[in-house]
Formats: sequence, structure tokens, C-alpha cells
Amino acid sequence: MQDLHLIGSLPGWMIAAAGLAALALLILQFVNLKRRLKLGQSIFLTLLRACVYSVLVFFLLGPALIDKRVTKLRRPLTVLIDSSQSMAFPATNKPGSDGKSGPSRFDLVRAKLTEGQDAAIQKLSRDYDLRLFRFGASLEPIAATGLAQLKAQDQGSRLLEILESVSKDAAAQTGIVLFTDGITNGERKSLEHSPALRVPVFAIGAGESESFADVRIAELRAPEFAFRGREFKLDVIVQASAFKGKTVPLNFYRGKNLITSKMVAVDADPFEQKVTLSFTPKELGTHSFSVEIPAQAGEQIAQNNQKEFKVDAQRDKIRVLTLSGSPAWNYRFLRMAIKQDPLIELVSFVFLRTPTDTVDVPEHRLSLIPFPIDDLFNEELKNFDVVVFDDFSHRSYFNPVYLDRVRDFVRDGGALAMFGGPRAFDAGGFAESSLREVLPVEIDGKGTFQNTATVRPALTPAGKAHPLTRLLPDPKSNEEAWSKLPALNGYNAVRAARGEVLLTTGSDGAGAPLLAVGRFGKGRTLALLSDDAWRWNFISVGNKETPQHHLKLIRQSVRWLAQEPSFEQVQLRAIPTVKPGEKTAIKLRVLKDDFLPTRQASVQLRVFGPEGEPTLLAATSEQEEGEYSADFTPTREGTHRVEAEASMGGKVLGKDKTSFGVAFAYGETDDGRPRPDLLKKIAEASKGEFIPLSQWNDKTLERIAAKLETIAPSEIVEQRQTKLWNNLWPFGIILGLLSVEWWMRRKWGLI
Repeated sequence: MQDLHLIGSLPGWMIAAAGLAALALLILQFVNLKRRLKLGQSIFLTLLRACVYSVLVFFLLGPALIDKRVTKLRRPLTVLIDSSQSMAFPATNKPGSDGKSGPSRFDLVRAKLTEGQDAAIQKLSRDYDLRLFRFGASLEPIAATGLAQLKAQDQGSRLLEILESVSKDAAAQTGIVLFTDGITNGERKSLEHSPALRVPVFAIGAGESESFADVRIAELRAPEFAFRGREFKLDVIVQASAFKGKTVPLNFYRGKNLITSKMVAVDADPFEQKVTLSFTPKELGTHSFSVEIPAQAGEQIAQNNQKEFKVDAQRDKIRVLTLSGSPAWNYRFLRMAIKQDPLIELVSFVFLRTPTDTVDVPEHRLSLIPFPIDDLFNEELKNFDVVVFDDFSHRSYFNPVYLDRVRDFVRDGGALAMFGGPRAFDAGGFAESSLREVLPVEIDGKGTFQNTATVRPALTPAGKAHPLTRLLPDPKSNEEAWSKLPALNGYNAVRAARGEVLLTTGSDGAGAPLLAVGRFGKGRTLALLSDDAWRWNFISVGNKETPQHHLKLIRQSVRWLAQEPSFEQVQLRAIPTVKPGEKTAIKLRVLKDDFLPTRQASVQLRVFGPEGEPTLLAATSEQEEGEYSADFTPTREGTHRVEAEASMGGKVLGKDKTSFGVAFAYGETDDGRPRPDLLKKIAEASKGEFIPLSQWNDKTLERIAAKLETIAPSEIVEQRQTKLWNNLWPFGIILGLLSVEWWMRRKWGLI
């Protein structure tokens, strides 16, 4: 089929000017011919010339014959099938004929594509240049014959990101047929701020959102840390669908122990309610908690009924109780050092008189308060972290049985420090008390107190490495600082040290113990065998030097006694969240009692899974001294607890514990509710169409084909152009007209 088209390249005004010029010439010719010929002859010759001019003007327009040939093509079409885990959920809440759950969303999609004599996937392959993909967290091409083996097991669904990527592909520039439930858990959750899709998307929605029955913990807002002894609160967002009129319990666990349970009445559909829970941690460390709603009858997903979290219980302040035997200088500087640390709370009792002292005023006129023995040792002792006996003896104030309370307090994780003086150690009668076995020095009742001694502190090898006596970061500067401290006069002689000696009375570190530390049960102990440590501060100020060395020693002693994490000898490194099946390295650092790193320790490392199942790991020493590690590959999602214990020579060096999470990054099973609203928006934005999977049939394919045809016809039009002025016929016509005019002019005597 040929069509005539004017394809001339001259501008219109030029052609119009040529036409007007030709018309002017014709008029002039007619007037001249009219003077010499009859009217009919003049008209005839003018018409002949008009025909010549018309042909010339016509060719100025560029006439051409265009021959069109239309060839039908197989249109490229991309089919995306969602194979994420959510597609394995039942497509409907209605049970099957056998009373069991109906087919999954993925099973229905596969059935729609593959069942029947002329299956839809075969029609699509026949009618289109078909590209078939499965997608989840990634995109992968598949063969049509591979649909039967395909499973919904991808751990995430990056629906919007993959749609954008596919639509940019030039080979998919006609249309995309998308089979999915609409759940997307990639970086993008909505179409807002998303680039426009370049091709129409026909979104085939799998799953019924109206009958989707589920109750889940949608969100958990809990603090990362809390203070010991103070209540913390957490908010739990509970969502439910198709459960209106029912009541579900919300259980709050610490580990496996139930803390509390609240009933949640579902009074709407869909339903959402915030529930506030609280807990008061009484122990330091990281605690694992969980909130759970038991699986309900008819519920389609039970995996989203539980959430786990961790809270690190910390001290708000270290509570220190000091009992000072007299208002001495040592008490004043001890109080000053502790008060400078805002994280330490001090409660002190200074004894000004004994019950046997006589005064000249009635008891009720004394401003002194009685010592609250029963309240302090029977009720309040557990609320302190450190007890300090500062040149204090119990003899004049209470029965030694109260010291048993102090012993038990240390054994259960508390701390005891005893500072020297005429009322401390042997001089205070502690050799006959239960504290004899607690103190880090051996006392036998024979030790004496000397107030005229000259005691110059010297660091032992352990003291050079121990954080308690580390006044300066640089080891040499630290030793120099200790060597410049003034000598002390008071000294309590003891039989020997039971714990680790950090300071001695000898200049070479080989003298009698001056400062010793130790352990008793779960607690820590310290013995400073002098009441003259205040001189380190006092004389430094007098010499216009910094008194901070003495103050720092006191503060570090309190923190070490209170078992601050930075003073632990076994320290587990932080473990990042990993996925199931992903190997992770559990690392820890081990220090000896002198705080020097060691690779000679025996390390026991155990990992407890979400259900408390233990796994014993073999930790090996690494190249760096004191560093150990073990590899662990979790197999399940959930919080895993790690406990480490190191020992050397049969003596426990310390313990530490931590926890880490194991979870897939996408949370595919958090919310399995189909998202037809999102699919409708995708279809609308791309000029495609949303079609529920239940309405998929042969007419659907015809409707998709018709819509694709209106958007982008599937044909190639070949055009062949024949320019009329490029052959002899037009010039022959002009030559013929001019020849007839010449012959008539000659006949009528004009030539």
C-alpha cells in the first residue's frame, strides 16, 4: 500500500511566494494574449501555462509515494514471582476440605501458572518473548519448567528495589506481570520518594488480607540500660486482625521466669494497642527478657508472637558505707576523695564516743545520734556496694555476730576495705572475728600498730600492672610518681598477705605488705595497713604539688572493690548481631590477679541458645598475650547468652557474660498480612492494573495483551519512500505541456 506524502524541505513562505509569482505571470500572460488573440484562445494558452506552473509548484512541495509494510512481533514480557518466606503462609484463613490449612500463597500462584492443558505459563511463553524470574532478597532467572521445584524460602522481599531495577532494563520495556503478596521489607517500604516505574506493572495479589488472622507484637520499645534497683518501663505494641471480640494474654519473661502477664482485649479489627510493662533489676549485668503472646487458635503466623530484648543493669551510683573509729585526718581525706566522684554515694559514721565514755550532760541533750546497728547490718547492708572500716573496731559498739553479716555480704558479692590504725586488724580484735577469713592479709592477734615507723611505699610487680595502683598511664611515670610520695608513720604489722600485694614497705618492693587485695566468695577485699595515707595528699598540697595521686588511689580502690566492668580480669568483647548459619568469633581478654595478660589460663566458654540449650566451645589463645577466641555458628534466631570463666592453677581468675542476637535482617515473618493496597498503588503509578489472584483466568491474559497493545503496539512498520521528482515522468509532463503551447502559439501566429 502506497500513500502520497509531501516531504519537501523548502519553507512554506518560499513556496507561497513562488505560487504568487506564478499567478502574477499568468495574469500578465493572459492580458498580453487577449490583445492579440480571441478570448478562448487566450484562456487555452493561459491554462496550459497554469498547468506547467502548478506542476512546478507541486514539486516544490516534495511529493513522494510511501510504501508501508507492517510486521507483527512477539512482545517482550517480564514475569516476576515472589519466592520469599511470606508466600509460604496460607492464602486464606479458611480450612481445606480435610480440615487442615489451605494451600499457601505460593502454591496458588504456581497452580494458576502451570495447571490446565494449555497452562498460562505456556501461553505466555508462546505469545511473548517471556523472561521469568523469581525474587526475594535478590533476583534470579528461572526456567518455566523449574516452577514445580521452586519453593518460597527467601529470607526477605526487596519488592520495590527489584521492580525499579527490572523496569530500567531495556528488554523489559513493554510490561511486568508481578505475582506477590505485596510484602516488602527492603530499604524502601512505600512508593514515596521512589522513582517512577517505566513500564506498566500488572500486580497479581496473592493472599486474602480480609480474613488474615494474626496477633503479633508489632513493636517493642525498651531501654538499652537501666539502673539497678530502679524500675524501668517498656512499651509493647500489640496488633491483631480477624480476632475481634477475643482476649489474648501478654506474658513478660526474664529468661524463662514469668514476671507478669496482662490480658489484652481485642475490640476492633484491625486492632492495635500499646501495653506498658515494668521491671526492677536487682542484679548488675546484662539481662535477657522476652514478651510473648501464646499462639492462638486459627492464627496463621505464630513466629511473630514473641520478641526478645536485653537490658544492661548498671549502677546509678556506687554506695559506700564507712565506719570511722574517730574524726581523724584519714577520715577527712577519705571523705574528700570519695565526694569528688559524682558516681559514688557516701554514707559515713564517725564514732565520737563509746558507750562507756562519761559525759557531763544528759543523754537527751546530746546532739549525737545512736549508731543504728540493727537497721544497718540486718536491713540496709545489702543496699551498699562497699563497706570501709577506717581505723574502726567493733569491740566497743556491737557484738561480733554482726561481723558475720559483713562476711556474708562480701561472700555474696559485696566488698570490704579495712584501713589501718590503732583500732584496725589485730589491734581491733578482728583476728577473733569472722572477718579474719575475709581479709586479704593473715592476722593472728599478735600484730601491733606502730605510729613512729617510717614506711615508704614501693610498688610490687603486681602493683606495677594492677589498675588500682595505676596513677599515671605510662608505667615509668607511674613508678616515678609512687617513688615521690612521702613516707608514712603509722603501720599495722600483720603475719602475711593472703591476697595480691600491690604495695610493700620496702623500697625494692620486697618488704612487708602495705596494700593488699583479694577475693572472698563473689566479693573483693582490700587492706591498707596504715592510717597515714592522708599524708600523701596533705604534704603534696603543702609542697604545692598535685594531691590527685592520693585521691585517685582512693577512687580507683572503690571502683575496683565495687567490681566495675573496667576492672574485671575476664572481659568478653562485644558480639555483633549475626544471621543463622553465619559464623562469628567470640573473643575475650584474660588477666591474672596482678592484671598482667596471660595465655596460660584455662578458659571455659559456653553459649546458651534461645531455649537455654548449652554449647561448650574450645577457646584457644591468640597471638596477642591474654587474648582468646572461639568460633560459633548459631543455627536459630533469638538471643544467645555467652558465659566465660577463666582459671589458672586451680584458681578462678574471673567470669564474664554477655549476649548477642541472631536474626535475619529482613524480618520476613514479622507481619505476614498481604498488602493489596501497595500493589494497587504500584499498578496505578505504572499505568498497569491490580488483579487479585482469585480473578486470574484466560480473560486476564487477553486484558493484559489489549492494554499492552494500547501502550506499545507489538509491530514493526517498514516504510519505503519514492520521490516523484527523481524520475522522468514529471519532466515529461512539463515538456509535453510546453510543446503543446509552443505548437498552438505557432499555429495562431504568435511565433
